[in-house]
Amino acid sequence: MTNRRVWLLSVHILLLAACAGAAADRGPLTGSSKTLTVRGEYSAVALDEVAGIALQDGKLALRDSEKKIALIDLPPVADTTKPGRGWSLVTEAAANGHRMVTFTHETTLDDFTLDLPASDAPLRYGSLGGKSGDDVLVLAWGEKSKSFWGWVTIQRRK
Repeated sequence: MTNRRVWLLSVHILLLAACAGAAADRGPLTGSSKTLTVRGEYSAVALDEVAGIALQDGKLALRDSEKKIALIDLPPVADTTKPGRGWSLVTEAAANGHRMVTFTHETTLDDFTLDLPASDAPLRYGSLGGKSGDDVLVLAWGEKSKSFWGWVTIQRRK
């Protein structure tokens, strides 16, 4: 092989390795559970980090370290008049380049696990009622100018 081919192959391999570890800017979220169906999505958000979340004027408000606020439309299935549906984060782990988080409901003890893009940033979350009687969990995390927000619907299997 010529020096040029070896150099181009090395650059190509380095680019593939760099891209493989990076989280996609958008993707589906599917939870694993014995009793629930959990589905939604996540997206990147232009904040240096996620320092807090709140509901503001029917939208999800994400605050960064500079107190910049990003207002995000909630999924159409979310009912902002029904906050605090009893979901708690109980475990977090890193595995296979992902962040695994498990949530449990405070009264039914149903639980589910989500795989999120890898991050050590604090996870901010809240739950709302859904317009179809289900629950909606919204979550956000980020640091070092790589921030995300996401949501899932939580439905009991029939």
